[in-house]
Amino acid sequence: MNEFLTIIIGAAVLLGVVAVWLIAQHFFMPTLEAVENPDVTVSLTGSCGETMRISLKVEEGVIRSASYFTDGCGPISACGAMATKLAINKTLDEAMETIDHETVAQAVGGLPEDKIHCAKLASETSQEAIHRYMLSRRWT
Repeated sequence: MNEFLTIIIGAAVLLGVVAVWLIAQHFFMPTLEAVENPDVTVSLTGSCGETMRISLKVEEGVIRSASYFTDGCGPISACGAMATKLAINKTLDEAMETIDHETVAQAVGGLPEDKIHCAKLASETSQEAIHRYMLSRRWT
């Protein structure tokens, strides 16, 4: 019984270290830097009170650069970084189809249930930025 408990505790510690490493890695992602002359910038505030801002630069229907900013915690920053990373070099349609909260949460290595709202806010902000960009081009 002691060996089994030791293995479980060891696995939990290892998972915790990996999660902290992934969050730190995404927290310092280059997409935190502002996009120069963005085509669209959107800010949304989530149910937790944290705000996510995403900016996109689009060329010929492809997202060429993206950045994020949040006033929130490490997990929400990791999700913002990952959502923007997932968007870069995708067409607008590809990004709309593939960037959802499940994809973002999985890409950051998983999130505890009480942090899923972070992935939701990042994906919703990305989707809204793409949507607003598409609407702005519709009328020009």
